[in-house]
This record gives sequence, structure tokens and C-alpha cells, in this order.
Amino acid sequence: MRRASVALPRLGGPSKLPSVRAYSKSASPPASPPANARLRFAPSPTGFLHLGGLRTALFNHLLARKWKGKWILRIEDTDQTRLVPGAVDSLRSTLEWAGLDYDEGVGAGGSKGPYVQSERVDLYRHHAQYLLGHDHAYECFCSPSELQEIRVQLVKQGHRHAYDGRCRHLTDEDRTRRKQAGHKYVVRVKDPINVGQIPADLIYGDVQFPPLAAADDFVLLKSDGWPTYHLASVVDDHAMEISHVLRGEEWLPSVPKHHALYRAFGWTPPGFAHLPLLVNADGTKLSKRTGDVRVEHYRDKGYEPEALLNFLALMGWDHHSALEELAQRQQQIASASGTSATRADSHSYYDLFTPGQLIAAFSIEHINHRKAAVNMSKLDFINKLTLRRKAGRLGDDGVLVEKGKEGLEAQERAEMVTRLQGMLREQKVLKGNALVEDLDYVEKVFDAELARTVLLKDMSTSSIFFFLDPDFSAVETSEMLKTVNPVLYGNMVEHIVRELEKRLSEGTGVLTEDFGWAAINSVLRENQVQARMELLTPMRHALTGRRKGPSVPAVMAVLGARRTLDRLEAGLVHVRQLTRGSI
Repeated sequence: MRRASVALPRLGGPSKLPSVRAYSKSASPPASPPANARLRFAPSPTGFLHLGGLRTALFNHLLARKWKGKWILRIEDTDQTRLVPGAVDSLRSTLEWAGLDYDEGVGAGGSKGPYVQSERVDLYRHHAQYLLGHDHAYECFCSPSELQEIRVQLVKQGHRHAYDGRCRHLTDEDRTRRKQAGHKYVVRVKDPINVGQIPADLIYGDVQFPPLAAADDFVLLKSDGWPTYHLASVVDDHAMEISHVLRGEEWLPSVPKHHALYRAFGWTPPGFAHLPLLVNADGTKLSKRTGDVRVEHYRDKGYEPEALLNFLALMGWDHHSALEELAQRQQQIASASGTSATRADSHSYYDLFTPGQLIAAFSIEHINHRKAAVNMSKLDFINKLTLRRKAGRLGDDGVLVEKGKEGLEAQERAEMVTRLQGMLREQKVLKGNALVEDLDYVEKVFDAELARTVLLKDMSTSSIFFFLDPDFSAVETSEMLKTVNPVLYGNMVEHIVRELEKRLSEGTGVLTEDFGWAAINSVLRENQVQARMELLTPMRHALTGRRKGPSVPAVMAVLGARRTLDRLEAGLVHVRQLTRGSI
């Protein structure tokens, strides 16, 4: 295994340890961002990145950008038994897809590296030796069977700690003799029972940790010489000058251990902020074993990276409180638009943020400690709106969400249309289709389908009828006819064909959506048809062969006059042939 050279610092400090910084949830937010803020995302390469991990990376990214600071990608791989080959490359690829560009770390370099813990083992051993030399740690020679017996006895006695500290009292002669005999040993911290006042968590505030009846002498170095998470994390955060540690709520119980180490080393700890857990809709914890927890699952399904980040930002961040700072402007918007930001499905137009808006609105003061339920319908809503925003097609809804998007729509719109064209080329049934190669035509299809599209990827299958004439023998197309009177079908389609031909000959010859509606309404009036579907269903059958799709006039506008008339006439011929065959 390759280990990079790490400069070992001189350790030592004042006999009186410095006091740590204190924080309180009730305290007013700082008047200005912290100077030289440095944050870190430190995953273990034990699998693929999951939603909770991506949210942690996102929150570090947002605060680093908000505070004009930096954030680091550090790989914590000291547990060599759990490593998954390719996990680091997958992690970096996922962060790149999401647009989370870290400033230092694996692949990016930096002055505080190496950024992989397995390449820093000598540094951790050096620090462990410092603690041994200053009576803050000791060597423990207890065997696994002895440790198991100790744990059983402590549990019977009602204790929560796992070791009774018996090796604290070994003499130098005892330790030397055991080492010479080849006994394996670990290094344990000599943990004081009372670590003093622990600063408030930046999210949870003052946390009351249950008192221990005896010291919790946790392991710092394992018998193979590798560090535990507690030692490596504290040493690295100090060496890399991390000012704020954002990590999952599951690490909250480790805070006393880490503060004990900071005190032992004589270091000032960073500010700690523990993020609330992500849970399923029923309140159960999300599991890595569940397929839809992996970020790659959402990338492969076709969600926009901006939408997934937007969605995760709402998980534990009280964005409504953050937006209250813009309350006056929001009231003016609501008054001007005459609409509410909240929809009937409980989703809100205020939920939509661009990456830049997230940075501008985000603050650590508005992260709450309540568990965040993952609502997939919210993600679909945000992804749908994100597509519309990037296409410049938010319409009236955009009054509530369009701030900060000026100058972005055209570039993003062109990129999405090009992506759609690439997806269409991958459809086997469209190989060599000339219309797919017509980017202007693809853009018209994109606009027609956008309003009903959640994922851009789905548009490449739902829009195939724009490129291929309907197959009237297909199951869905045949089923449509079962709900239509064939005589009525023939009469209605014949009338709309004549009306369109007449209007096209009298006008410009360009079939627009308004042009289509005018022709449809004229046929309905002339034939005194009350139910629109008596005309629209036969037209949809002939034009698309699909039960669902954009409005019939929107389909006509994309197809153009010639293809529209050809398809209507083909549908008319098909139905009349069926009618004759049934006589």
C-alpha cells in the first residue's frame, strides 16, 4: 500500500488547555461570515454515495460558497475491511455529475494533503505517541476473550461503557514484558469522566449527554497500528484547519469523545453541526440496502442534478424561514400575480431554487434538527419545474421562482434540446429518422411535451409519435377505437379535414396551435357537438395513436399542415375499412 510522506508536527502546548468556543442555537447569527471558513466532506469508500451523503456534501458546499471559504473532499478509509473497489472513483464521478466542485481533496490537490487517510497512518501514530507521552493515553493488552468477558460484566452491573480501564494501571515493566512476549495491544485514550463544558451544537444546541459512571477509554490505535475514526478524524480536522464540521446526526454521541481528544491535544475544536437523519415517509430510517437510496439510481433514472440538489436542500433546511427575509417582496409578488405559492398537492413554488439561489438563501441558522422525510412526489415536482425553468417556460408560475435566472434559460434550453436529440437517436425505432436530425423540429417536440414531462429521459419515448406515423394495429391504438362510434369518427374527421383545408387555402398556410383550435371550434359549432371529445378523440387517434399526449392543436402545430392532413386522412381510411369489414 502506498503511503505519502506527511510532515509530522511538533506537538505540545500549554499545560493549561485553552477554552473551546461556545455556540448556542438561541444566539444571534454572526453579523458577517466567518473568516477563512474551511469545511470538509469525509465519506468512507464502503459503497456508492447515498442521498444522505450527497446532502452532507451539498450543505458543506453551500456554506463554503456562502462564506467565501473552501471545502475539502477527504476519504476516510482506515477501516480496510469494508472498502469497496471503485467506490472512490464512483464518489468523485457522482459529485462531478451533481456540480459540487470541492476546492481541495482527492483529485483536486491542495496544501493539506494527502487527503486519503490510509496515506496518513504515520501521522496518526505520531499523535498517539504524543498522547502516550503526556499521560493522555495508555496501551491495553486485553485479549478479545477478555474484552468480551469485561463487557458482559459491565452490562450486568448496568454500565454503558465497554471497558473497565484495567490496563491503565500496568507498570512500565508489565508493558515491556508483554511486548517482549509478543502480546498484541491497542492504544486507548485515558478519558476523564468529566470532559467539562461541551460547546453547543450549531444545529441541536446544548445537548445533554448521559453521564458515565466510569471513564470511556475508547480505542485510538488498533492492534494492527491503524487508527480508529475518532483519532483520525480529530487529527485530520485540526491538521487541515477545518473550522466547521457538518456531519450526520448519527455522529452526535461521539462529540464527548472528540472534545476529550481536543482537550488532550490542547487544540481549539471546530464548530460542530449535526444534520438530521433522512427517513422514509413512514418515519423509518433510509437504508443503504434500499436501491432508491443510491444517488446513481436517480442519475440513471434521468433526474436533473440541480433538481436533486434542490430537493435534498429542503431536507432539514427551513427554507420558508430563510425566505421570510424576502417577505415584503414575496407579498408584492403574490399580490401582483393573484396566485398562491402553495398548490393543491401541498407543493410550493417557493420550493424551487437555482444553485445560485440556494447559496444566497442558505444559512446554518435555518437547519433544523427534525428528521426529514423523503417525499418522492416532491422530487418529481421539483424536477418538472426545473425542466421548465431551464427551458424558460415557467410562465405565470415563474413570477414566484424566476429571480436570479436571467441569462440562463437560452443556454440551458439549447443544452436540453440537444440532449433530447441524443436520446431520440438512441431509440431503435428511430434509427435513421430524418426528423430526429432536424434540431428545429426536435425543439418543437420538446416544447409540446414539456408541460407534461417529469423526466427529460421519458420524453424520448413519449414523443415517438411525432417522428413516426401511428401504427393502427398497435394494442393501445386499437383499444382507443372501442370507445368511439366509427360512424361518428368518420363524420368528425372528414369535417375537420375539410375545415383545415379551407382555412389553410384562405390563410398563410401555417398551422399554429391557435389556428388548430379555431378550426376545431368551428367544426363543433357547425355540427352542434356539445362534447369536445367526440371530435378530439378521433383526431388524437389518427394523429398520435396514443390516449395521452399534448393537446391536439399542439400536436398539429408540431406536425405541420401536410403531416396533420395526411395522418387524419389515414385514420379516416383505416376506420372506414374496419367498418366495411364488419358489415
